[in-house]
Amino acid sequence: MNDTEKEVVEILQIKDFVKEGRFDDAVNIIALYIGDANEDEYLNRLENVIETLLTLHGGRTVLRFLIENLVIDIPSLLEHLSKRDPVLRFTFLLLLKTICEIECDLFLPYSENLVNSEDPNVREAALQLLIYMAGGDAQIDDESLIKSILIKLNDEKDFVVEKAIQALKAIGLKNPKLMTKILSDYAREISEMPESEDIKGYIDQILKGIVSVDRIEEIVEEEPEISEAEKKEEFLEKEESEILDKEYELKKKELEIKKKKLELEEKEKQIQEKVIQKKEEVLKLKEEILQKESEFTEENEKKIPKKLKKKEEEIIDKEIELKKKDLEIKKKQLEMEEKEKELEEKEILEREKTLKLKEELIEKEKELSQVEIELKQKSLEEKEQKIKDKEMKRVEEELKKVSEEKEDNIN
Repeated sequence: MNDTEKEVVEILQIKDFVKEGRFDDAVNIIALYIGDANEDEYLNRLENVIETLLTLHGGRTVLRFLIENLVIDIPSLLEHLSKRDPVLRFTFLLLLKTICEIECDLFLPYSENLVNSEDPNVREAALQLLIYMAGGDAQIDDESLIKSILIKLNDEKDFVVEKAIQALKAIGLKNPKLMTKILSDYAREISEMPESEDIKGYIDQILKGIVSVDRIEEIVEEEPEISEAEKKEEFLEKEESEILDKEYELKKKELEIKKKKLELEEKEKQIQEKVIQKKEEVLKLKEEILQKESEFTEENEKKIPKKLKKKEEEIIDKEIELKKKDLEIKKKQLEMEEKEKELEEKEILEREKTLKLKEELIEKEKELSQVEIELKQKSLEEKEQKIKDKEMKRVEEELKKVSEEKEDNIN
């Protein structure tokens, strides 16, 4: 039985134990399954276990047992947030998404320290985990944690600032009153700071996101027309979210391109080192030949051994080969530069598409605002016309009554 078949058998056995209610046996076999993995296999096996348990009745109970018995050690697990490779880090965050949503209380105690980490990658990843937690059933109301996230609005890394804004919005949707109070107090605290204008702009952006969703049901009851506007605003927010996702994909591609560039540069350096080594060998040979030549007198110059002449010819041949290799290396460098330019052009095109989408959204928003104004104006005109018609009808009836009274008096 190979490793793959063995893993399939173990997963099936885990499923059977959970279905039969043998939670302790399930925990024991999972401990062996995970503990037997090397560093490269650990995350894959952990992902298999979590995905399997979340699909089973009683699986959440087993998952909590695993964490409480330190089979899955949360602090050790969270060390993977510092992964330098963005693709691996993003994959790891997706692995934790579901468990963060349903078992928020297991991760919250570690969140503040992670948000305050010196590593910007850890800060960003911790904020993403908080977004997942806020998206679940739990309500995050830890003021100390929220203030730690607020401080990240002034972070040196733009991608951390973006994640902090998203995290505060997500937390504020569940607890808008608390978030509004904390944001307002913080805005007053930083009012005299040089960078306060930028931070206040972020705070306004967060508050608008929270208030628009918090008030939507109340607005629907009070004024149906505003309800339609809220729906349009939600549509625009959704479009904006899609654009942000595309920007994230572009950043991920950009990082991959940079990684490839670094690999190519490393290969170039290796080739250059080999070329330099070869040149050093040739120079050493030349020095040996010159040293031997100097030992000969003018009389025995004509008697230079054939071996030296042969070596000299070999050196010339090697010089020619080295020149050829130099030309090949230059050719490869030009090809690589050409590929880099193509990648950069593609990246620029993607960015232009994103900007175009943003411009279209702004234009749509303007059109919607204009339509709303026209609709309200039309509604007012209709009401005014109804009032006029009603008044005219009343005047006609009055005139008719006066006319009838006159006729009666004459008769």
